[in-house]
Amino acid sequence: MDMNTSEPMPPSRALPEPGMAGDADFDRLRDDFRAFVADCQTLLRNAGQLSGEGATLARTELSKRMADAQQRLDAMRRTANDRAMAVRSTTEDYVRREPFKAIGIAAAAGALVALLLARR
Repeated sequence: MDMNTSEPMPPSRALPEPGMAGDADFDRLRDDFRAFVADCQTLLRNAGQLSGEGATLARTELSKRMADAQQRLDAMRRTANDRAMAVRSTTEDYVRREPFKAIGIAAAAGALVALLLARR
């Protein structure tokens, strides 16, 4: 494989568009978490009024909601990890295809950081 040719990235390696599924997943997780916190607050407010059986039901419901929240957080963690690995792989492929451009980008980024730090 010639490293100096500009071959288009195969579709399986393409990154998701910013603002697409990731934002929707985050919004859904945020809404679910807010509902979970509201449910917990309601259960805590009503805890003094619950009988033994009511307290048991409340604990069961709270445990179920906590397990659901943990599963959603785990799924989001796996998704973020998968996306990070895709970005890493794409970056490695680009550096292998275009090593001189990658060195130039790194040098420009380093110079920019040095200029910003020198201003302080």
